[in-house]
Amino acid sequence: MVFSCYLCEKESVYTTWFCDDCRKVKHIMNCYGKEGVLSILNKTCLRDNKQVGYKIDTIIKSNALKKIEETKKEIEKNEPMVLRKKKLQN
Repeated sequence: MVFSCYLCEKESVYTTWFCDDCRKVKHIMNCYGKEGVLSILNKTCLRDNKQVGYKIDTIIKSNALKKIEETKKEIEKNEPMVLRKKKLQN
């Protein structure tokens, strides 16, 4: 008889409760304790509102810098040849 893994509910298992990957997770929980593993997961995988704000700010700044660089390239491309020569002379 075929069952679904009790943890991930994705893999099919025949003789055990957990698939191979979930068995590894269960073994880690047995070694470090449920609270320890949950603490590590909360600190590394989940973000609080402050961290989300930092990520949003970083993305906005990155996008703004890309737009500035694109605009500079566009201006340089469309700049008249006379102005380019003057810049080179200075």
